[in-house]
Amino acid sequence: MKLNSTMSMVLLGLAVFGALIGYAIYQNYAPSVYDDFAQCLTEQGAQMYGASWCPHCLDQKELFGSAFRHIDYIECSSSGQSGTLDLCPEITSVPQWFGAEVALPGGQSLEALGEAFGCELPEIE
Repeated sequence: MKLNSTMSMVLLGLAVFGALIGYAIYQNYAPSVYDDFAQCLTEQGAQMYGASWCPHCLDQKELFGSAFRHIDYIECSSSGQSGTLDLCPEITSVPQWFGAEVALPGGQSLEALGEAFGCELPEIE
């Protein structure tokens, strides 16, 4: 009888673990109110240059939520060490946004990005 109880606990643990993994994956790909906006930025040639260690870059990513997956993002640090931008020698600080005729240094609001690249933000109630 003890074996069945142990097996049940193991199966329950696996089910909970699987559900948590599924939820984490869903959160990364869940539809966002900013999906169309982020896709428009990319269609207009917007590129965000950043680094994994940069807190301002993380702030920019968090503004978009799961819609950030639509942004053309260029990682400029191969080592992950603060201050290293070895993959983008032309970049001196991050984040930076570039387009054909646009160069925006530093973190930008969604409104500023929309204006610079001609993309309309969704109306959020």
